[in-house]
Amino acid sequence: MSVPSVRVAAPPRPAASARQLDLAGAHPEAGAGPPRSRLSAALALRAAAICVLAMAVTWALAAFVPTVHWRDAVALNDFTQLDTPRVDPLANDLLRLLDPLLYTLWAALLVAIALLRRRPRVALAVTILAPAAPLTAELLKPLLAHPHAHAGFEWIGAASWPSGHSTAAMTLVLCALLVAPHRLRPTVAVLGSAFAIAVGLSLLILAWHMPSDVLGGYLLAALYGSLALAALRAAERRQPRSETRWRSEDLLAPVVVVLAGTLAVVVVVLIRAGQVASFASGHHLLIAAAAVIAALAALISSALALALRS
Repeated sequence: MSVPSVRVAAPPRPAASARQLDLAGAHPEAGAGPPRSRLSAALALRAAAICVLAMAVTWALAAFVPTVHWRDAVALNDFTQLDTPRVDPLANDLLRLLDPLLYTLWAALLVAIALLRRRPRVALAVTILAPAAPLTAELLKPLLAHPHAHAGFEWIGAASWPSGHSTAAMTLVLCALLVAPHRLRPTVAVLGSAFAIAVGLSLLILAWHMPSDVLGGYLLAALYGSLALAALRAAERRQPRSETRWRSEDLLAPVVVVLAGTLAVVVVVLIRAGQVASFASGHHLLIAAAAVIAALAALISSALALALRS
């Protein structure tokens, strides 16, 4: 007589914890949704589209709207009044850092750092991004050339939009953010913003470009930075990398830098309060243009730093 076989049921598997699901890119209540890398790539492409739209609006306002056309020139004339014997050499030395040879060296250094950190995809992105953005600026200048008004003795040629120097400066900042270790990115964003702002203001003080040219250069660099981020996020769908979140001490250095810079400005203003007030009262467009340039540079660098955090 044969003995009937008894099949023993396997014990049920324990449910995955929320942390395990989160690390795997899923959520217990989300079901099978698109991976985070795909969503990040889509958001980066939307940011690139916004940059294209902002570039078109900036150029069209500067080229075809008479009020903006004239105020662009007045703001430039105001900036040239800051070109003193002390400021001139500093501004020129700063812009020399973006000469083609030095720019190539900075880009090569960033590529080397990415390779040392075993980030070949980032190294490839920097290799493409660093030359592509400034070269695009040079190609756009003759295509989008338009005559500029002039409110003083300085004359800017028609083929000046977007600024190649402001494009190169912001491109280096974005490449540095891509290469930098996760916990150093807030500091790199703050220092990079300061560098890009200083380059933009130097271009105006030396009358190399119009304010709208500087803004166009920043936006062009942001366009390429967004495309690079989209490509990197799309590549991570196969080989994702996990990033740790920022700790409070990671934000200490950038906060100190911002506070130190603010304190330095306040001290200078207090020491020369009368001169600053007198100059500011008659140069409202200079203050507005400087504020817009600073805000856009800070927005672009901080946006990429935050996008790389997720």
